[in-house]
Amino acid sequence: MPEFDKTDFFTHVAGYTWGFSSIPDGKKIEYYGGQTYDFTENTKLYRVLVKYGGGSGTKEDPYLIDYYDQLELMATEKARGYFKQTKDISFPEYASHTPINTVNELKSDPDSERFEYDGNGYAIDNLDNPLFDKVSGATIKNVNLRNVVIETELYKDYGALLCNAYNYQYKTDDEEYQTGETLIKHCSVAHCSIILGSKPVPEEETTTEPVTGEVVPPDLIEYDEDGKVIEDKDKEEKKKEKEKEEIPPSKLAQGYSLGGISGNGGQIEDCYVEDMGIDVNGDEYILNVGGISGKPANVINSTVLNYSANGHIFNAGGIVGCAAGSRMYDANGKELPQYYGGNIQGCAARQVWFNNEYAAGGIAGVGGSDAKTPIISNCYAMEMYFNCAEYSNDVSHSLIREGICGGILGTDGANKNGHLVKNTVSVADKAVIGKKNRSNYDETVRQAPDYAYYQGNILTVINSPTVNPNNPKEIFTGIFKFGSSDVFGDLEKGALSYPETMEDLFGKTIMKEVNTDGETGT
Repeated sequence: MPEFDKTDFFTHVAGYTWGFSSIPDGKKIEYYGGQTYDFTENTKLYRVLVKYGGGSGTKEDPYLIDYYDQLELMATEKARGYFKQTKDISFPEYASHTPINTVNELKSDPDSERFEYDGNGYAIDNLDNPLFDKVSGATIKNVNLRNVVIETELYKDYGALLCNAYNYQYKTDDEEYQTGETLIKHCSVAHCSIILGSKPVPEEETTTEPVTGEVVPPDLIEYDEDGKVIEDKDKEEKKKEKEKEEIPPSKLAQGYSLGGISGNGGQIEDCYVEDMGIDVNGDEYILNVGGISGKPANVINSTVLNYSANGHIFNAGGIVGCAAGSRMYDANGKELPQYYGGNIQGCAARQVWFNNEYAAGGIAGVGGSDAKTPIISNCYAMEMYFNCAEYSNDVSHSLIREGICGGILGTDGANKNGHLVKNTVSVADKAVIGKKNRSNYDETVRQAPDYAYYQGNILTVINSPTVNPNNPKEIFTGIFKFGSSDVFGDLEKGALSYPETMEDLFGKTIMKEVNTDGETGT
């Protein structure tokens, strides 16, 4: 049985796969080309064209993804169901990816809207856009993105894996439904750049006149009790007092967020970002930038290595730009008042460079949440190089105002509850919290010089059990290891620790290896 060539323009159908079946009207491939089978009797086979690489989209029989144009078919169809990647996928130079939208349509049966993508540990190379745009109530796991280059002048939320994760709450006549937060688990992003805005304005030119206040993201529409759209002016007045502390009064901010894994939203667990750069060059400013996420729900057991954020950015953090957590939305896209999440636990950031304007932190740029008792715990950050300040836009480039920097947390926003920092190690040359408004830390936090991060005793701090003061039954324990890998640290001094649940992700980030004879191999 011949194997059909996906690169053959005349026989390949984009997003679909040719195979063979013993059933005349069969929709499922029973015998794949390129494999050998022993038949005990004559068997008549039929050529079959199936969607994606096979499968039916159920949990037991997921759609199979093994070629780049199948991801494009997912984007076209706003995919629902279960998907599983079965091979490494590399986008050719001529192909541009359309981000996949799969937002729950809020039907009466939430199960009908289920979406899950399992990367199965395989890699996706050479993306020129985020893999996913907007999703809700989804699961995205075991995805490894490499060599991602996103260049755009369109301002919005961006993440290499995911731009926006929404959690909708809505009612029917009988019940109240909630899509739930999107779970992003055991994923990695490596060799990634996000370049937002046009080329930098020459120093001799000046930018637009400063504007005070916040412009609400245009895709968030609010409605009054009668279902009528609330005008932008009313929304701005309504939010001005609440959020004025979070936005420096001298600039125009869109409120958007950028990150390696997600831009805005998501329950992120066991993820790794390596070798990533974010540059914001346009006239307008991005509000939150983080190595893992700009503004997620929660981040657990995740690590960032070698990450830089430069340009027109207010808040920058090694793990998250803003740790305020997430909000739910109703069926009309209106933000509901309650916050949830805001916890950053078991995370590490190393080799971080920031050139931003307002707040910078090794773990989070801005803290504080309307959720009860938000926690930053069992984390460390080191090898940080911050240039956080506002400079004039003329030739002199003189200092106007210094920013706020912290080894763990930069400062707080306007939310009513501060973060409690526990069982965390912070660099000795910076305050644990740059400016304490509501957030604080206790005696479990240590400030340490660089050499202390190479000592095994660091585990006694970052692996200690952390008890949630609002719920004593909720205990978080760090899962860091020490001395078993050369990924972090100098082998002669001992390797620095990281969450063991993501140990296998380090190898997924390698693009090429050079042999001793000088030849390059994949």
